[in-house]
Amino acid sequence: MNARTQRLLLFLLTLVMVIFLAGCEQLLAELPFIPRTPAPTQPVPTAVITPAPTPLGSNTSLPPAEQLNQITLWLPPVFDPENGSPAANLLKQQLDDFSADHEEMTINVRIKAPTGPGGLLDSLTTASLAAPDVLPGLLILPRSEFEKAARQGLLMPVDEIEAIVKPGKLFPFAEDMTSVKGTRYALPFAGDALCMVYKPIQVAYPPTRWQELIQPDAKAMAFPAAEPQGILPLLLYMSLGGGFGTDETVINLREDALQESLLLLSDGANVNAFPYWLIDYATFDQSWAALKDSNATYAVVWTSQYLVELPENITVASLPAPDDQPFTLADGWVLAFPQTSSEQLARYHLLAQHLLDTDFQSRWTEAAGLLPVSEEVLLGWKNTAVSGILLEIGRSARSLPLNYVINEVGQLLQQGTIEMIRKQTSYIESSNKILKALSE
Repeated sequence: MNARTQRLLLFLLTLVMVIFLAGCEQLLAELPFIPRTPAPTQPVPTAVITPAPTPLGSNTSLPPAEQLNQITLWLPPVFDPENGSPAANLLKQQLDDFSADHEEMTINVRIKAPTGPGGLLDSLTTASLAAPDVLPGLLILPRSEFEKAARQGLLMPVDEIEAIVKPGKLFPFAEDMTSVKGTRYALPFAGDALCMVYKPIQVAYPPTRWQELIQPDAKAMAFPAAEPQGILPLLLYMSLGGGFGTDETVINLREDALQESLLLLSDGANVNAFPYWLIDYATFDQSWAALKDSNATYAVVWTSQYLVELPENITVASLPAPDDQPFTLADGWVLAFPQTSSEQLARYHLLAQHLLDTDFQSRWTEAAGLLPVSEEVLLGWKNTAVSGILLEIGRSARSLPLNYVINEVGQLLQQGTIEMIRKQTSYIESSNKILKALSE
């Protein structure tokens, strides 16, 4: 190959390389995943971020003004305003009335299970830690779950808004169940108390004292002896003056009150006022059924069980007492406010005031079959025959003990109750066993 040919080949090779490199530069400029600096004459592009879909119940995608005007209310299923019951319709109307009076506000109702995973407390705990923006403005909690939430620091004290709500003269149980360690963290919403039911065609004068029931010709009283929380023996112990001490790390029972309560159960079992078959009863639904099926003359039930059905052939009364002072225990629901922005609290207080309105509470509790939390509300009931009896029950009711008491003492008293009904041991031996178990 001569020199001229070599120069020609070299020129062609150089030309091919220039063309190839120019093409690669253009290709690189068009590839989106290669970092590069744009030419000075071109503006730097700005990314447009589209937010992810907002989870159910969250208002974080709303403009700030709309967030402030939105109130989220968490309710247990029993208070679902869309379930079609008369009580639900009244609650729905009350919420609609609030919206009509405050057109700038929107109420979002979320229904959550009363307990367990995904329930009210579980959701409240999770949201407080990981997503405070989805916390409700207010919620209604069962008493036991409310106590847990208050102890975990999830709720705001409400002492400063009591004057705004003005619930009237509260029953003692309603006062009790809204405070934890001396601080009030909720407003009472509705109650449920233990009572006695019977068929008046069979009973002319029901017993007002336990000793009137425990007679040689005693008639059977049904109650769930195997109920795991030991609520009835707890009631007997407290009605006899028993307490639990002020130190939550150590429970101190009064030995005399404990022995007297077990003796009462033992005496009742001996005359068949508390039949042997009660050891198979673990729920108050079973004692309610025992009365309706005429397996028992009297039954210990919740007022709600009677009020929801209102059978024509059954009457409600206060439970017998050790003396002339009626005594019972009550459970219930409270209205509480999670730890939230102070900017929205005034709006939440307005809705709380609307839900605790005396006239609404009178109509709603009567329709729902629940015990009102105040005398003023109860006096608004149309069924004055029943409300008169409930007034005595409400005045005599005290809140169920704190969770730690029920957890530690309830099962021990349940075991003692079963021992008395089975006549396995003496009331003194059973009392000593309970005191020893608590001291270990």
